[in-house]
This record gives sequence, structure tokens and C-alpha cells, in this order.
Amino acid sequence: MAFDRLASRRKFSLNRIHRQAGDNPILDLAHALGDPQLGLEDFEHLIRQAAARDDRIVVAPRVTAAAMARAPVLVWRNVTRVRLIHAFRTACAAPADRLLPGEPLICDGIELPIKHRGKRMDLEARGLVKGAQAIYVGEGKGAGFSRLHIVGAVQPQVSVATIIKIERPDEEEPFIPSAARMGAAFVHGAACTIHKAQGSQWPEVQVFAPDIRAAARAGRTEAGIALWKRLAYVAITRAERRLHWVTHYRLARPQAPLGISDLATPAARLTMRAPEAE
Repeated sequence: MAFDRLASRRKFSLNRIHRQAGDNPILDLAHALGDPQLGLEDFEHLIRQAAARDDRIVVAPRVTAAAMARAPVLVWRNVTRVRLIHAFRTACAAPADRLLPGEPLICDGIELPIKHRGKRMDLEARGLVKGAQAIYVGEGKGAGFSRLHIVGAVQPQVSVATIIKIERPDEEEPFIPSAARMGAAFVHGAACTIHKAQGSQWPEVQVFAPDIRAAARAGRTEAGIALWKRLAYVAITRAERRLHWVTHYRLARPQAPLGISDLATPAARLTMRAPEAE
């Protein structure tokens, strides 16, 4: 092949791909997890040291509800996820029977039969893929429809048939504020398990340290690597710019009510045309 004939000096080997800027301390923390002798206490000490010299690392005593509205808290245990979502909705004074504009959602897939393949492709083209983050804007015109803002989409405002499920502590059946017969399925996005967060990223991320400690106490390993290290690596590297390491099971109430005023609509898409002949 052509690449085989290239001189060695013209070849570059790429062995690390990351989302953060090269000087970001998140990278140093991620690389430190590769040390087989590193324990969790040592790792948390490194986090505190990094936080003392760089504001891109924050050791926080509690989860911030306002930040949860736009980026989920990352947890290991599903029970923690459900409790944090409930705490977020309570702090935001969300009613038990409906969603508030501004509540975050995470797409859990498209539930459409095969004959609606074209509609599925259209929704996916609009950014509604499994794992996509959305913000609830309000009820749609049809029964079971919701107006959503798809984070990161070129045309973020959509109205779509939705199946929204919100789990609550100590209840087997979820609360379903929107239930179309078919459409895009969603779960609440104020908290998310680290496993489901793989492949996603946010400018700032809150990592729930008590769950990382629980994984360390469990003593489990995956492919010869301590589970807590795998979880910590995935969790901290979801943050593009700033990492918040939350140390306690507490929640700081929001200073302002939930809303959608921050959801700016992007400029119209540019069109290209050939230059006119002279």
C-alpha cells in the first residue's frame, strides 16, 4: 500500500485521542489512573492538589442543581441516579404530574415499527439518537407530542411524539408525563450512569464521588483493572473543560427557577452557490 512506502520521518503515530486541551489537568488525572499502584485515596489526593492550582478542577461538597439542568451528574449505581433525579425535581419545585420547561432529558431510543423506517431516519438526522441530550420546552399540539430542544443539533427545535419515563425512588413503575403509542423514548437527564455516558461529553461535568468509593469498596475488577478506576476514567474524561468532583450526598438548590431562555437558536444555515460568470 501507499502508506507502506512512506519514509519513517513522514509517518506520525497517534496513540492518544482526547477531548480536552493539552494543558488541561483532567488529562493528568486520567493518565494517573493507569498506575496499578494508585489507590482511591491517592487519586482523591491528586484531585485536591489539582483543584488547589487550577480552577478547571473543582472539589465540591454538594451537587449543584442548576448545573444538572444542562449536564447530568455521573453516577455508578442506578439507585443513586433515581434519587438524584428526584432531588433535582423537588429542588426545582417540579409538579408530580408534568414536566417543567427546561427539564433535561436523554433519548433512550426510537420506538417505531420497521414500516416507519423513513421517519426514524428523519428523527436521527435531526439529532434524536440514543444518548442524545434534549431540553423539554413544552407540550406539542398533538396528544403525546412534546416540543424539545436537541442539544448540539443544527436545527434544535423539534416537535415529536414522545414516550417520557421518569423513575421515582421506591416505586417500581415510572411516572410517564408523555405517552405516545410510538415515537422517541426519553428518560430524565439530571443524572446518568457512567456506563451510559460513554461517548458523550459536556463542557462541565459533576462526578458523584460517593458512588466511585462504593465501587472501590466492592473490590470488583474488569479485565484485570479495578472497576472504580474504569468508572473514574470514563467519568472524568466526559468533561471537556471543567470537572466537579462531588464529595457528599448533598444538593445545592438552584438560585433561579428552571427556564429555557438560555436556549439560543443558531443562525440560519448558510447556503453555497457558484460565482456568477463575468
